[in-house]
Order: sequence, then C-alpha cells, then structure tokens
Amino acid sequence: MEFVTKNAPHLRRPNASVIRMMRDVVIALSPLVLFALVVHGLTALWILLVAVGSMVATEYIYYQIIDKMNGEKFKINNKSFTVYNFSVLVSGLIYGLILPDEIPLVVVAIGGVVGVFLAKLIFGGMGQNIFNIAAFARVFVTLSFGTALVYAENIDSVLGATPLGALSANLFDASVVESYSYWTMFSGIGLPGSLGETSALLILAGGLYLFLRKSFDIFVPLTYIGTVFLISLGVMFTQDLGIWYPLTHLLSGGLMFGAIYMATDPITIPTTRPGRIYFAFGLGILTFIIRFFGDLPEGVVFAILIMNMFVPAIDYHKWAQSKFTFRSVSIFAVVVLISVISILVGVHYVG
Repeated sequence: MEFVTKNAPHLRRPNASVIRMMRDVVIALSPLVLFALVVHGLTALWILLVAVGSMVATEYIYYQIIDKMNGEKFKINNKSFTVYNFSVLVSGLIYGLILPDEIPLVVVAIGGVVGVFLAKLIFGGMGQNIFNIAAFARVFVTLSFGTALVYAENIDSVLGATPLGALSANLFDASVVESYSYWTMFSGIGLPGSLGETSALLILAGGLYLFLRKSFDIFVPLTYIGTVFLISLGVMFTQDLGIWYPLTHLLSGGLMFGAIYMATDPITIPTTRPGRIYFAFGLGILTFIIRFFGDLPEGVVFAILIMNMFVPAIDYHKWAQSKFTFRSVSIFAVVVLISVISILVGVHYVG
C-alpha cells in the first residue's frame, strides 16, 4: 500500500466528490427529517433549525474573523465556508436528529457552537478533524448539561419511556417487547427516542440509497451492527433469553443511525478496509459495554468518539495493511473471541 504525504487539508477519499457525497447524505436523511416533523411537529422543526443554524453561523463567523486577522477584505462568499458543499449542513442535521424532543433550544445552540468549533474549526477545518462533529456536540451536551436534562430520565415527552431505557433499568426484562412490538421498533411509529433514531425502516432505506450511490463503506455499518448483534445473541443464549433481546438492541436506540450516518464519516474513519473493520468492531464492543455496564441507556456517540481517537494508531503506516492476510485474520479472530467471552463473563457476573 502506498502512503502519500501532502500538505493539509487532508481528505481520506481524495478522488471522491465532497459535494456529491454530502448531498447524498442530505437526501438519505430527508425521510427521517420528515418523519421527525410528523411525530414531533414544530418542536422538531425548531430543534433542527437551531442545530443547523448554530453550526453554520459559527463556521461562517469563524472564517470571517480569520480573514480579518489575515488582513483580507470582507467577502460574503467566504472561500473556506463549507455550507456550499453541504458539509456543515450534514453535521447540523445529524446533530439535530440525535437530540431528544424535550431539550431546550438554548442547549441545542450551545452544543452546535461548541461542537463545530472544538471538533472541526480548531483542527483546521474540513478534512483535518479527528472527531465526528455531530457526536462531539451530542456528547458535549450530555456531559455539560447532565443526563437528567438530555435523556429526561429516558422519557420522550411525546411518546413515553424508551425501550433501551426500560432495558437498562431491568437488564433481562422481557416486558419491553410487551410494550413495543417488533413492528413498532422497526417502523418507529409510536416508538420514543431521539428525533431521527426511532425508525429503523427509514434509516435502512437511507443506508440502501447511500450504498447504491457508493457514498459510504457498507462494511463499517455491517461490522458495527453485526458485532452488537453477535454479543447480544451470546447474552441471549447464556442468560436463557428470547430473540427479543438482540432485536431490541438492534432496533431501538441510536445503533442503526450511528452505524450508517456517523460511523461511516469518511474523514474520521481509517483509510484501509481492514482498519475500518477493526474500527467498526471496536464500536460494537464499546457500544454494548456502555449500554449494559454503564449508567446511560445509549452508548453509540460515546463509542464513536472513543474509536475516533484510535484511528491514527490504526492507520499507522508500520502496521496498516490494505488487505487482510492470514496472520491478520488469525489475530483478529482471537481478539474477537477474547472480547466476546470477556463480555459474556461480565454479563453473567452482573446478571
């Protein structure tokens, strides 16, 4: 594999059209936006507008200040402003869609400003950030304003208690499927949760569109979702539970949304196919650990930020490989086996 050293900014898919990729993501997200507006009404509209607007305004003002400091004249059409290639728009949309409907608008705005500034602008702008911007903003809001505010004790103000919230309170309680049918969890109709994370059907439809457009690496969401399913399936067998347990982990919460729209961010994932598989596997492991052993019912955004920090190590040229080898597959298989067994032992101990 050939490694190329260039001056910044760095984009991990140099031959890809940024405008095309980002536009495809906006199109894929459109059904989820409409679904959120139907379910949550004007509340969703204001949250999405503030989420997008705060990120767009922050980036625009930042680059105007930078131009002023460099002695350049004021220009409305700033050359560094990424709204023209849909980049900051995508970040704002994703950020808004992973927020609950009961969050105050001022908190949404603060998270958008801090997210785009600390996760993108201070790194040098598009192509140089190491953290997923939307995930960073969401975690900042969670940690800064408290889980009681952001998750509202796992209650959606429109629909009620979330399935993962109920499962977190009662680890092996099958009553969660009595409250929400598989169709409810798949369609999102009548399912509580963040604005854009409830409808697995629409999330998968958007993912299929991105796959057909070749706008993301499908192995990332497949590995991520497959890892969580594998572990939860192991818990099902070892704890004598039903198929409802792994299906609840897959169809509720932010797993599918995060796997398709956030974990696939071309800027913040490894460059090689093996590296992306390792990255996605790590996401699955961390997500399940946070969900089961942590105090929060959801772990997707935290897992994404943690694994973002390991991307430079995964891409380190001395061990990064463009293709799997027998040795790398063998080592990875052992890591998978040890990881799954360790988690199952911990689940048995806690259970």
